[in-house]
Amino acid sequence: MTVHTSRFTPSTLHNRDPRSTLFDAYTGDRNTNRNTSASPSGYGYTAGGSGGMAQVNGGFRSATPNSRGQYSDAVLSELENQNDQQLEGMSAKVKMLKDITIAIGTEIRTSSSLADSMNDSFDNTRVRLRGTMNRMLRMAERTGVGWKVWVGFFAAVWCVFCYVWLF
Repeated sequence: MTVHTSRFTPSTLHNRDPRSTLFDAYTGDRNTNRNTSASPSGYGYTAGGSGGMAQVNGGFRSATPNSRGQYSDAVLSELENQNDQQLEGMSAKVKMLKDITIAIGTEIRTSSSLADSMNDSFDNTRVRLRGTMNRMLRMAERTGVGWKVWVGFFAAVWCVFCYVWLF
């Protein structure tokens, strides 16, 4: 049975990937004791640390328990403070969204009532124009002159008015 060994080491396998530096210290031996609370530096965390929390570049390092799985009071207090800060931020955003939603609802109701009143006004105008046109046609029939003549007469009067008004 032949054993194939890789020609590539972990550091040369992914030369272009900056995340490959995470595993530079890894030797492949699972029996060595490693500090599990140590975090690689350069990714928003500080290296090392023993059960505490550190804030780097606006990111928060996750809390790590001690060897018995317990968290210190300082860590728990810091987590609670972070939680309160994030809760306040989210509450402010929710309040802002609620105010925007209320404003949108008010605008929709106002626009709907304006559209309804405009619709009613246009309907009333249509009825009035229809009545006026019917009365004008009846008047034209009674005089014995056709409606085309009346339209021509009003066009001539309008042209005279425009000529006098402009010159």
